[in-house]
Amino acid sequence: MNSLKLISINIAIPFFIFMVFALSAFYSDKLPSFLFFISPYLFYMLSIIILWISWHFNRNKFIFIVAPLVLIYIGFEILSPSMATKLFHYSCIIYPIHLLIFLVLKERGLFSIWGVFKVIFVAFEIGLVLLLLYYPNEVVQNLLNLKIFNASFYPLKDISIAVFLFVLFIMSALVLFNRYLIYNGTFLIILIAYISGFYFLKTPYFMDMAFLAIDMIVLTLLIRETYRLAFYDELTSMPGRRALIEDMAKLGRKYSLAMVDIDHFKKFNDTYGHDTGDEVLKMVASKLLNVSGGGKAYRYGGEEFTILFPAKEINECFGHVDILRQNIETSGFVVRNKKKSKIIYINISAGLVQNSSKDKDPFAVMKRADNALYKAKELGRNKVIKA
Repeated sequence: MNSLKLISINIAIPFFIFMVFALSAFYSDKLPSFLFFISPYLFYMLSIIILWISWHFNRNKFIFIVAPLVLIYIGFEILSPSMATKLFHYSCIIYPIHLLIFLVLKERGLFSIWGVFKVIFVAFEIGLVLLLLYYPNEVVQNLLNLKIFNASFYPLKDISIAVFLFVLFIMSALVLFNRYLIYNGTFLIILIAYISGFYFLKTPYFMDMAFLAIDMIVLTLLIRETYRLAFYDELTSMPGRRALIEDMAKLGRKYSLAMVDIDHFKKFNDTYGHDTGDEVLKMVASKLLNVSGGGKAYRYGGEEFTILFPAKEINECFGHVDILRQNIETSGFVVRNKKKSKIIYINISAGLVQNSSKDKDPFAVMKRADNALYKAKELGRNKVIKA
């Protein structure tokens, strides 16, 4: 289960964006009318920006979220009132399910067999809505008029609320238990913003603000995702080498640095396979991410990690690094195969140094830490050596 702190962090940003736009609609009489006049143009402009960036960076998930939203918005503007009402009810049901499907689907690129399937699926959704708009079906109409709840959610139909609650439940479970919080938390707020825009239809400008809020939330997610891809390691979810270089440039006059390496990792990979090796890397990374004493851990590359201790002396840091070594040493790792499973134990070695006046830059400090790491390996591994 994900921690409440992580959940709060990943939900706070999109929720704040939604609340800003929602409150602007509720207090529209106190804001300049010009802001609401240009809101449709802002929506289209932001949508184009999102689509272009998503295309450029091959993040098709965002394309398939924003493009249908634009089509719905255009439909409300160009269709007759009766047809727009039908679109209103159909999109209340279809788009939440659409959101859930594209949240669960993995990012596999637009120009692939999976990308083609996604395009076909979206085309099917569009065709289905057009078919229902121009050729109403009695079964569908009966479903729309089905009474499920005692309370009234006008202008939303009961079936729309039932679908919303179902999707809300699934997304909430993903927020609680799935590791991709950045997506799960954001899509949950997008769902709430979308349904709120329809529910408060009679509130002036609320739907416009809701759609604009969704665009801003998606754009923010796209920026955060781009940052994550650039600065975080995909396998271990810890900061990568680029983040390390950025943070090393910010170090003050005093700091300590540790280079950490998993003992006999190549032999482990050769024995148990790279998939199991990846699981070991994740386990070790999860321990290193919990380093105390003001340290911050990074994946430097392969089975090697770096821990920075800004404004700390070497003697202050030694105990924290050694505690990590002991925690990893005593954490059993279960290896399974077709016949049986067994528990194995992983060790790490570390070289810890403090910067000095002789060091030209942090990379010189890192080199000394690397030398201390090799000394730890020469002395039998599973050790922390101070240089």
